[in-house]
Parts: sequence; C-alpha cells; structure tokens
Amino acid sequence: MNNFVAKAVSVIWHPVFVNLLCLYILFTLYPPLSFGVPQKLQWFYIGFIFISTSIVPLLLVLIMKLTGRISAITMDKQEDRKYPYLFTLSLYIFVYYNLTQSPITPSFLLKYLLACTAIVGAVFLINSFNKISIHLATMGALCGLLATLAYRGFADYRMLLAVAIMASGYVASARLTLKAHLPNQLYLGFLLGLFLMFFILNLNYTFA
Repeated sequence: MNNFVAKAVSVIWHPVFVNLLCLYILFTLYPPLSFGVPQKLQWFYIGFIFISTSIVPLLLVLIMKLTGRISAITMDKQEDRKYPYLFTLSLYIFVYYNLTQSPITPSFLLKYLLACTAIVGAVFLINSFNKISIHLATMGALCGLLATLAYRGFADYRMLLAVAIMASGYVASARLTLKAHLPNQLYLGFLLGLFLMFFILNLNYTFA
C-alpha cells in the first residue's frame, strides 16, 4: 500500500466517520430503535450525539493546531492526543448523563454511549504510556456492535461483520504504512474497542 492510498484509507475510516456509521447502524439495523423510535427523534439522537462527540472535538483539534498547541491535525505525537482525548471523554460523559435524564431514551442507546465513553476513557488512560490506535479502537467498536446485533439474532449480519473485520485489517495496514503506530498498538486498540463494545452492550441485556 502506498502512502497516498494509506492516507485516503485513514481519512475514509477516520473515527469521526466510523462514529457516524455506528449511529446509522444503530438506527437502521436494530429493530427496537429503527421501528420503535419516531424518525424525527432518531435524527435528533444522531445529530446531538454526532455533533457533540465528533464535530466539536474536531473543531477543538483545528483550534489547537491554529494556536500551536499541537504539531499536526493528525496528532502524530503521543502528547498531542492528551487534551483532545480528555475533551472528547468529557463530552461523552456530558451526552450520556443528559440522555439518562430523559425517560424516553432507549436503554440500548444508553449502553452504546456508555461503551463509547468507556472506550475513549481507556484510550485516554493508555495513551499516557502507549500510543494506542484510536482508528483501530473505533473499528473494534464497529465490529463489536455488529457482533452484538448478529449474536442477538435480529438478522444474519455475519457478512457485514466479515466486511467490517476486513476493513479493520485494511485500516491497520494503512496505519502501519504511514508509520503512525506499531503493530501492538493497533492490536490493542482493536481488541479494546471490540471487547468493551460487545461486553457493555450485552451486560445485563434488556431490550430497548
């Protein structure tokens, strides 16, 4: 894989876009959300979560780059990731807390947000001593979400899960090509996202 393709793959499968993809999957492939929640409310949840946990942190990174607080938007250096991760974690906690205050928020959506919060929190802590891959953590979360839907038997999602796993391998290859991470940092990120997402979504499982 050449550098141009690797950069393109890293952008296409950027955590911001994977986050949006996961939200789309939640509200299209999980029947209690796709059929049990009014469409306008679905769009509210998707917009509120995506803007709060993806767009706002992205704007923070741009501001930090413009003010010289980080060396690059790609946050290649381990120390560049500290405050963006902490800020994103704070926003996930904020979103999770606010949605728990509403009695109509589906429990499965809250579990998804709790899993995302746990993943970002773990990545933030691990980043203090190892530059774990947030790209692969979000890919692992995507696989964990699809694995849960397949496990719960709503439909046969094995093909989608297989595609997500192959895409994860392609993203890992891209990150290696760009020398953004070592192999162990990629493996750790993927397994962390996969385990936390699958475990929390199935913890004391109740339908939304």
